[in-house]
Amino acid sequence: MTIHWADLILILAFVGAGCAVSYLMLLHKLRQIVNERHLQIADQLAALDDAIRALETRLAEHHAASELTAEAQSVADSSLLDDTRDQEQSDAVAPDIQAVITAAAVAAIGQNVQIRSIKPATSSWSQQGRVLVQGSHNARARR
Repeated sequence: MTIHWADLILILAFVGAGCAVSYLMLLHKLRQIVNERHLQIADQLAALDDAIRALETRLAEHHAASELTAEAQSVADSSLLDDTRDQEQSDAVAPDIQAVITAAAVAAIGQNVQIRSIKPATSSWSQQGRVLVQGSHNARARR
């Protein structure tokens, strides 16, 4: 069997046309898939945008409420600080604190404990500790 030039050209034309048609069909399908993905991504972005707006609204409401709470907390902290200063100025230790200290000494050392005096500590270390504790409750300093 011999193939003539005309038959060979016809076969190559059919193969080329088949490849071109396959290429065009695949290209069309690929563009269709890409467009569907773009639409899905656009829908997801719109949903995320709505969610972000809702969260921003909630955050703004929470921020406004926390500012009111912070102002109330700062007023309470200042009154607590004034109460603490008043208590520090009176050098007497409360009787319930004396009882707790005595019980701790008896539990740690034994029954032969003699407590001669109980005074509030006024060292710079205790003042620094109080400043750190009271400062950690300051709502305005956390911003």
